Amino acid sequence: MRSTTCCVIAAAVLLAVLLLALPMGVASEGTQRHPVYVGAGMCATCHQGSGMGYPHARWLLSKHARAYASLAKPEAKEIARLSGIPREPQESPMCLGCHATGAHAEQWEKDQAFHVEDGVQCEKCHGPGSEYVSEAVMRDPQAATKAGLAMPTQADCLACHNVKGSHVAVHSLPKLDMDKAWEAIRHPAPAAWKYMQAAAPPKPAAGGAARHVGVTACGRCHRGPTMGYQFSRWRMSAHADAYAVLGSPAAEPLAKEMGVTGEPLTAPACLKCHATAHHDPAGGVLPSYAVHEGVGCEACHGAGSDYSHEAVMRDKRSAARAGLKVVTRQTCLACHEKAHGKPFDYDAALTRIAHPTEPPKEEKTPPYKTPLNMALSPDGRELYVACEASHTVIVIDVRARRKIAEIEAGHHPTDVTLSPDGSRAYVSNRLDDTVSVISVAARKVIQTVPVGDEPPSRSSAWPRGKSSRPSPSATSRTAS
Repeated sequence: MRSTTCCVIAAAVLLAVLLLALPMGVASEGTQRHPVYVGAGMCATCHQGSGMGYPHARWLLSKHARAYASLAKPEAKEIARLSGIPREPQESPMCLGCHATGAHAEQWEKDQAFHVEDGVQCEKCHGPGSEYVSEAVMRDPQAATKAGLAMPTQADCLACHNVKGSHVAVHSLPKLDMDKAWEAIRHPAPAAWKYMQAAAPPKPAAGGAARHVGVTACGRCHRGPTMGYQFSRWRMSAHADAYAVLGSPAAEPLAKEMGVTGEPLTAPACLKCHATAHHDPAGGVLPSYAVHEGVGCEACHGAGSDYSHEAVMRDKRSAARAGLKVVTRQTCLACHEKAHGKPFDYDAALTRIAHPTEPPKEEKTPPYKTPLNMALSPDGRELYVACEASHTVIVIDVRARRKIAEIEAGHHPTDVTLSPDGSRAYVSNRLDDTVSVISVAARKVIQTVPVGDEPPSRSSAWPRGKSSRPSPSATSRTAS
């Protein structure tokens, strides 16, 4: 027995040695790495500055970068209400599907530098970038494509930018002109492109002092309705754009007036008031801080490594002792007084950037049920209507033209059909990935069937002709 064990151990050791001796290419032959999201900041290590056409700055100043933050607006809540979404828009997979990148991905599919809160990023269109993001791969178009780099078309944009009734009802914007939008977001590199070396963090002002942690660290707590959407309010502010505007056409003449030569994005004289750590070096920065976040929380409240912990922030005196600064008029005037000849009204500015913790007040209004699809019973007497927002199926007496029942189904009933004998109604529930089986006689759900991800929006339990179904035009009239 002992000799057998020794032989097994020896064989295992020999196999391990042989595997280690194999070239890396042989050991990995036939394997495929799973790509993960790395974030726009990683793309910006190359795609930034005038030599590349300022693609990163242009994105930071775009609506795509604010897409997640915009879900904190009252309009987003109203759209969600009309759409029958029972959750905070910033937590709803349906909203995040078009307002964020990688919201559907598992946590292990996201690099530590990737943040869903950065909205619609590069990888929303070009695919998760871990395998193609390196310079060596990106210089070879074929290798980049093989590694997962996708080149989107206008059809890809329409997956999100199609006309949605709930959106039109709230913001009344005209239909997006895809040709103009496509031209507006184009970001080709110049023929004679060159890289810009990003500005390094300034030298720490004093050894052992608190360090900057970055806005994302603050945003872990200062977000959502109970905190007044503070993080999103900052993200939609001019402070968040402060670094990016240095990459806009308007920055160059202003920089020249100040005697700045070269890239405003890297000039200390510009960064002093356009990037948090360059304004107050403090004790340096942690890896979670990024210069492209512009003027973040710590530009006013001080470097946060010592006070940003929840246990400290819950006690005002402890937070103050740990370095949390009180914002005064002088805090703002250090940069805003006579900045490029622009007038500055402190009181008005303070009102604009206010970020109270009280949740916004909501008015109670009668809910709109959002009818989507309907089916006529085989005998033609009753009409069954799937109502997305109310999570119910309404039964209408066709002759009397009145509601005779309302049956609770799953979340977001999308379509309904009936069995040939009219004894059962089947309802597909989009949010639950289920089908509700309704007893027509009992007027209640008697069974819920899990169907996996993405149940078909159109129920098709029975062949055509076996149960009456609405025409597309009839469905449109019902849903409008």
